[in-house]
Amino acid sequence: MRNDFRGYTLVELLIAMSIAAILITAIYQVYQMRQSSQVKQQLVVEMQENIRAAVSLIKREIRMTGYDPAANDGEDSDGDSAIDNADESANTGIEKAGRGMIKFTFDYDADMTTEPDERITYGFAYEKDADRDGIADSGDASLGRATGNGPLIPIAENIQAIGFAYAYDQNHDGILDTDDGTADGRVIWAFDADLADGDDALTTNLDGNLLAGLVPLSDIRAVRVWILARTRAPIRGHFENRTYAVGDRNISCADNYPRRLLTATVYCRNMGL
Repeated sequence: MRNDFRGYTLVELLIAMSIAAILITAIYQVYQMRQSSQVKQQLVVEMQENIRAAVSLIKREIRMTGYDPAANDGEDSDGDSAIDNADESANTGIEKAGRGMIKFTFDYDADMTTEPDERITYGFAYEKDADRDGIADSGDASLGRATGNGPLIPIAENIQAIGFAYAYDQNHDGILDTDDGTADGRVIWAFDADLADGDDALTTNLDGNLLAGLVPLSDIRAVRVWILARTRAPIRGHFENRTYAVGDRNISCADNYPRRLLTATVYCRNMGL
C-alpha cells in the first residue's frame, strides 16, 4: 500500500488566501454600499415625511384664518336686538405677517371670542432665529407652532428656512392685486419687513421694493409658504451644491446634507376672496 504525503505548497496557499481576501473585500464593499444607500434612503424618507406633515398642518390652519360665523350669519348673535357685525365679531384674521413667521386667528366655536387654541403662530423660536428672517441661525432648527401666548412647540425638525408671503386685494374687487393692475398681471406677494414697528401692515414685495403704501393685514387674501428642510445628519458621498429660493431669500448650500423645499399657496376663503 502506497502512502501519498503530497499536500498544498506554500505558493498555492498564498494564492488561495489572496483570492479569499479579494472576495471578502469585494463582499464587504458591496455590503457597505448597500448599508450606506439604506441609511441615506431612511434619512431622506424621514425628512420628506417630516416636512410634508408640517406643510399639511400649516395649510389646514391658515385656511381657517378669518373664520368668524357670528359676523356673517345675519343673526343677532349677541342678544342686543340688532345685527351689527362690529359688535358681533371675534375680529379674526392675520395679526402678524412676517417673512419668517405668521400669526392668525379664527373663531372655530363661534362664541365671538378667540380662545388660545384659536390664535396660532408659526415660526422659529427667537433664540433659533434672532433676526427673525426665517433662516435658522445654526443651520437648522425646529419649526414651532404656538397657541395663544404660549411657547412654540416643535412640529417639524431639521428645518433650515421658513418663508411666508401674502397676496392682497386692496381695492376689494375680489381679485388679487397685480403688478400691472390687471387680472392677467403678476400677483404681488409681500410681507411686513419690520414686525417690531407696530404698523402691522404689508410693506415690502418679494423683489425687495417698498409697496406704494401700507397694506392693512385685513386685505390679505392668500398666503404662500416655503419650507426648506435637510436631513438630520450629513450623508457621506453626497454633496449638495444648490441655491434654494425661500420667499425673498436665496439660500446657497455646499455641504453633505440632502435637502427638500416644499411650497404651498393657501387661499383665505374666510377673508373675502
